[in-house]
Amino acid sequence: MSLLSILRSAAGAALLANAVPHAVQGYQGKQFPTPFADPPGEGMSGPLENIGWSAINTVAGTWVLRRGIHTRGDGLAAAIGAVGMAGVLVYHFGDVLRGGRGLRGLRGGGATGSEAAPRRALITMTEPIANALAGRSWFPLWAIVHHQGRRSGAHYATPVAVIPTTDSAILMIGLPWGAETNWSRNVLASGGATIGWRGAAQSTTSPRVIDPAEAYLLAKRPFGSIVKRMPAAIVLRRTPPATGTDLSGSGSAERPS
Repeated sequence: MSLLSILRSAAGAALLANAVPHAVQGYQGKQFPTPFADPPGEGMSGPLENIGWSAINTVAGTWVLRRGIHTRGDGLAAAIGAVGMAGVLVYHFGDVLRGGRGLRGLRGGGATGSEAAPRRALITMTEPIANALAGRSWFPLWAIVHHQGRRSGAHYATPVAVIPTTDSAILMIGLPWGAETNWSRNVLASGGATIGWRGAAQSTTSPRVIDPAEAYLLAKRPFGSIVKRMPAAIVLRRTPPATGTDLSGSGSAERPS
């Protein structure tokens, strides 16, 4: 099993999941928010456009999955891709149809109050999957950061998305909610963290927040195009991993917001 096969399985399943609501709306003669509007997702596409978009997603998803799903990691990645896409569709288009801004309402690292509600909703939607898979040896895209509260001193275990880098000594984590994310501030204050990743406890030091341009240069393809759209990322230097450490997540869970 490779990282590429995991990504392929997740992407293929997500495309197939995206095809379903467009097909249903199209065959029912209903409109649907289109990704090609300006701004995306707010304009309405007609029934024929929905059917066409469904066909494109079906063909693309089938092509991406042409090599099949052969491992447990591939199967879980496919399930995550399908469920994740379904969740995004339900949230984004439902919010747009109610007059909201959908995923665009999630932007901005310092959102508070009602502005932070969409962010919390998306985190709540994805948190169970992240907690179940983070740190597993067969799913390298998620890890668990073990850190300590700056004021409370409480110990937390937060699931995060790892961005593969061109330097094996560096561990990079995207910060989609910005540099003020609570767990990243805790890690910066303590000067490092223990990270459960690929089934091992990775001791890290020298945490540093970097901007999207630097993150893009450090990330492997095609992850650079993803991380450069985030407000920031945090990089940590790895030290030799500890052995025999429980990575199931001791301490309180803290959401990555």
